[in-house]
Amino acid sequence: MTETPHRSLRLRLQTETRASHQDLDQSVSQFDLRKRDGFELFLRMQSVALRAISPHAAPLPITECINDLLARAEADLREIGTWEHCDAMEIGSLHPLAINYVIAGSRLGTKVLRTRWLSADDPVVRGANSYFSAPSYIELWKSFCETSNGMPAAGDVADQIVCDADKIFKLYRTCAPAPQITNGVVHA
Repeated sequence: MTETPHRSLRLRLQTETRASHQDLDQSVSQFDLRKRDGFELFLRMQSVALRAISPHAAPLPITECINDLLARAEADLREIGTWEHCDAMEIGSLHPLAINYVIAGSRLGTKVLRTRWLSADDPVVRGANSYFSAPSYIELWKSFCETSNGMPAAGDVADQIVCDADKIFKLYRTCAPAPQITNGVVHA
């Protein structure tokens, strides 16, 4: 069990996953969402990561969001003519609050990415508008905040949630270059 000076689990998550979150943000910021290849890499990252997380989300409230975002990312990949089925990566079990933290929180950052995508001149990129027209799912973020702000930052459960959230950020980072996945194995 980890001793922690944080008042809530939410503050601990922000602090202890900061490095992996920033690493992911830096990778994603390299995608030029105005260009077909950069947009494709972003969508493939979403598809591969969401496929890995999805089996661990059921029957949570975040499941609908994950399935919707996955369907939207893959619809956009079809729209730009680059969709191919990828096998889901194995990530292992995940605590529901870790999933909520990363997925619901990612919807906040999508606003910035959407602005970049909106500046695309390529009509094919702009025509693939499913992912960036997804709902904000802000109610999931608010629910996560309420729950995690009321939870202790220390203890076995808190340790597991922080570890799993970090694992999800690292999963997305692994998927950021949009590697090919065959039988659950990443090929760069």
